[in-house]
Amino acid sequence: MDSKEPGHIEARDQTDASLLAERDKTDAELAQREAAARADEDEVVEAARERAHEVLDTAREQADQELEAIGATPREQRRIVDMRADADDARDEERAAAEETLRIEREAHRRAVLALLRIEREATDEGLVIERARADQVIASRDDFLGMVSHDLRDILGTIALAASMLTQPTTTSASVDPATKLIGQRIQRGAARMNRLVGDLLDVVALEAGELQLTRGRHDAVRLMADAVESYMPSFLAKGVQLSTELAANAIVMDVDHDRILQVVANLLSNALKFTDPGGRVSLLVERQSTDVRFSVSDSGVGIAPEHATAIFERFGQIKRDPRGHGLGLYISKCIVEAHGGKIWVERSVEGGTAAHFTLPTASA
Repeated sequence: MDSKEPGHIEARDQTDASLLAERDKTDAELAQREAAARADEDEVVEAARERAHEVLDTAREQADQELEAIGATPREQRRIVDMRADADDARDEERAAAEETLRIEREAHRRAVLALLRIEREATDEGLVIERARADQVIASRDDFLGMVSHDLRDILGTIALAASMLTQPTTTSASVDPATKLIGQRIQRGAARMNRLVGDLLDVVALEAGELQLTRGRHDAVRLMADAVESYMPSFLAKGVQLSTELAANAIVMDVDHDRILQVVANLLSNALKFTDPGGRVSLLVERQSTDVRFSVSDSGVGIAPEHATAIFERFGQIKRDPRGHGLGLYISKCIVEAHGGKIWVERSVEGGTAAHFTLPTASA
């Protein structure tokens, strides 16, 4: 059964969403600036009108005082009132006409600005599409090249590992192996194995980026799977002097998973715990049922992880700058594998002050 984790497609969608958010933010800022500009214009006009009213009212008050001083007749006063009313009506008509002209000019200006923005936006969108196509082409070429080189490297590493294994075994002409030669052969084998795991990680990244993570699901026992991982890694823990303890569920917990892929996740967490735990330290493993899920936990007594790094380490090539051990792919691949199975993975501070890595997977239906 296949499962697809759309690597760079997902990242590209996030970039598109970010660009749309920036576009909306820019539109809002432009709208605010336009509203502010209009408010400033209206404020200037209103201030001018208020000042004009003040001047006119003052002039009329002075005129009324002069008319009263010279003893103007009621008829003359009524005529002055009528003239003022006519002047006010004419002024209001002129003001209404000016406001309509201003409204038309503003609307025309708004349409011109919108047209200009539409042209700029279309040009930007076209440029983004072109750049995206170029980026996709570059990524596809890179992935093809990386996949081809990785396969070639695996063939070469296989030849090196085979030759190294011959150094550790007796030959037809000698019943024993020189200890120094055997040691060299074992070192070459370990180095080739590490290189092979790195090449495997690179191939997994290529598959993830292309959305082609392959999963071969089957019904497997979580407890047995963890026991297999412990058996494989116990020699490494003994060699470094790190205590490895387990707390496994008493009964089988059946999952519908890709056995090798989940074993890859557990192995990566164990490898990280061993890497960051000093000799004399402890690493503990836990497998338990939680409702409809099974939880795997790997806790160590190492240096621990700062909260601000708890998310970054799951990013592709994510590393802690102060301690850049590893290549930053293992946890990224583990996260993709777990999520492809419908689970989740996270890290936090352990009770002992080190790091506790957890992931959950759905249990199989009965």
